[in-house]
Amino acid sequence: AVFFVHQYCPGVRTLRERFMNPNAGGGVALPEPLVWSCITQLVSAVRAVHGAKWIRSDSTPYQLPGIVDALEFEARKQLADLQREDMRDLGRIIMSLATGTEMTHSSDPTAVARCDMFIAQNYSRPLHNLLVQLLLPTSTPPSIYEVCTSIASRAFDELDMIQSVSDRTDAVLAAEYDSSRAFRLLLKMGFVNERPELGMNRRWTESGDCYVLKLFRDYVFHQADNGGNPIMDLGHVVTSLNKLDAADEEKIVLSSRDGKTLMVVSYGDVARCLESAYGELCNGSVMLTSQQY
Repeated sequence: AVFFVHQYCPGVRTLRERFMNPNAGGGVALPEPLVWSCITQLVSAVRAVHGAKWIRSDSTPYQLPGIVDALEFEARKQLADLQREDMRDLGRIIMSLATGTEMTHSSDPTAVARCDMFIAQNYSRPLHNLLVQLLLPTSTPPSIYEVCTSIASRAFDELDMIQSVSDRTDAVLAAEYDSSRAFRLLLKMGFVNERPELGMNRRWTESGDCYVLKLFRDYVFHQADNGGNPIMDLGHVVTSLNKLDAADEEKIVLSSRDGKTLMVVSYGDVARCLESAYGELCNGSVMLTSQQY
């Protein structure tokens, strides 16, 4: 038996499933920028396959590459002939995407001519010329490298789009990274603040570094106006945590709840207190055994 192992990508749909919609009797014509985007990606894939001295398919333009190479290695046609047929299949896929009508080897010539006319009327001349070069039965289709040269300007459009997507992805990941940093700070403060005791010291959170952190917690989360009404300012919380994470030297005033204690400290001072208190807590911690759960 022969087994073919491929990477599993959950949720992925084929071009036929995404754009042809065979269950509904066909698809719809795609906008030209989207067609060019698909062409660029398809050409890149075929270029990789042909560069490896493979062919992409035999009887269907949607088959996975490499299978025919393994099953018909000795009995197949010449590589150049098979790769030329790949280029014909590439043209059929592009026509299918542009018209919403699936094109195969056995498609009726009248339907092909009708689709060709539709493309000539609704798409740009470069796109129509590319299809003519790939599908014209009286001439040899261009090689994949010649197609790469002819669509080079479109490839730069695709590259620009990919860079934009990459920039947006970086921005989202940066936001998630910043959120995770703030989350770590909150975890450390949660471990330290209001802890009833540390070992034999029952006033651990009411003295030294821990007391500074207790006042800072109130400064960040327990703001109130002159009437005692809570101030729910998310921007203040995020800004304060970011400055704490950066150990900013900006000075702030911390006040006890009764107003009798005032402390002027910097975010850097609070950061050092947090690391010191959290480190002391970690040094005195023990692992919880399975019997204690």
